[in-house]
Amino acid sequence: MQEKVLGRLSGEPAYASLVRLRIDFDTQKDLVKSFGARKESTLVLYKGDREVGRAVGITSEAKIRELLGKAI
Repeated sequence: MQEKVLGRLSGEPAYASLVRLRIDFDTQKDLVKSFGARKESTLVLYKGDREVGRAVGITSEAKIRELLGKAI
């Protein structure tokens, strides 16, 4: 569900500059560990090299918009 929302939002001008990286929780364990993701469906936002937001399991478009706003 998150992927669908993120896909829609990435087409909007406000979010066009965001870079999206998708890590497979089951096959890319080293990357999962390096980002400190303890559960699937974890969204981690960075602004530059600083983490500015993190959420687990959110699927609400409004909540995802709010989270993405921290990285813009």
